Parts: sequence; structure tokens; C-alpha cells
Amino acid sequence: MRTRHRAMTALAMASLVALPLTACGNETGGGPSEAVTHDPSTSQDPADAAPQERIQGYFDAFDTAAAEGWLETSYNTEYLTPELAEQADTVDAQNRDSGATFEGERELSEWTVREQDEATVVVEFCQDTSNQRVMRDGHDQGEAEGRDVGRFTLTRDSTDEPWLIAAKEFHPEGTTCADHFGD
Repeated sequence: MRTRHRAMTALAMASLVALPLTACGNETGGGPSEAVTHDPSTSQDPADAAPQERIQGYFDAFDTAAAEGWLETSYNTEYLTPELAEQADTVDAQNRDSGATFEGERELSEWTVREQDEATVVVEFCQDTSNQRVMRDGHDQGEAEGRDVGRFTLTRDSTDEPWLIAAKEFHPEGTTCADHFGD
């Protein structure tokens, strides 16, 4: 049963992470973490959106595309650096060709800025996909993996430009949100 669950999770995670999953080590540098919360609906101009709003926007666009069978994937160039967007487009095309879709809601919480300057920010968060189901040609393939600790690096060339996701990583399996964020 766990092996089947892992196989279904592999499909889900391949879509979520265009780069190979990379285990994050212990945080170094960057000073103490700062918990932050933002309402993604408050920013109109992408250049004014906080990094957390950009991550939330990316996942909202991803989930919409996934629910519709990845017919529209221009969101990748809106939220990801060009290199990452190209890789994500390839994965999205593979998902479209396989007939895979996702249904259900994703919840993001525990927003924590680990490092930040004017050009780069590293944000960690808890991602709960336990209410999402992986579907293939209308058939339920199982639930997506439950709760993961994400660590995204965003960059921008100037404060007039929006933050773009440059790296998407998830902590190793077994790293719980409760343990990592001290819930």
C-alpha cells in the first residue's frame, strides 16, 4: 500500500518540482527566521507582490492548470526564472500527455523568511496537499503526499521587477511541518 502511495506521489511531486528534489540541510546564516503572513489578493502589480504572495500565486496557477489537464501553462514564465520555467513546461507537457490532473485544495502555511536582501529571498513554508487527489483520465490514482516543508529561493534584478522562483526544494521525507516549525 505504501509503495502504491509513493508511486502516486512521484507523479504529483514531479509536477510540483521541476528540478530534482533536493534535500535541504540545516539552515546556515541569514539570522533568525521571521514568520510572516500575507493575503495574496492584496497586490495588483506583480512587482509589488511579496515573495510569499508570488509563491501562493504560483501554486494557485499550478493547481488551476493541473485541474484543467495542463492545457494552459503560461503561468510558468510568470512565476519562474526562465531556466526553471522551461523545465516546468516540459513536466507539464508530460502530465498533459499522460492524462494526469489534480483535484482538491492545497494549503500553505507557516511562512518563514530564512534569508533576504534586495535581490534574493529564501522562504520556507508548510505545504499540505492531503486534500488533493491525483487523477488520470478521470480515474482516482490516490492522494498526493500529505504535508511537506518547502524551501523556495526567489530572485529579482531590481525592485521594479516581480520576484521569480529560482529554486524549488522540499525537505527530506520524514521532515514534519510540526517538528520543523515548532508547532
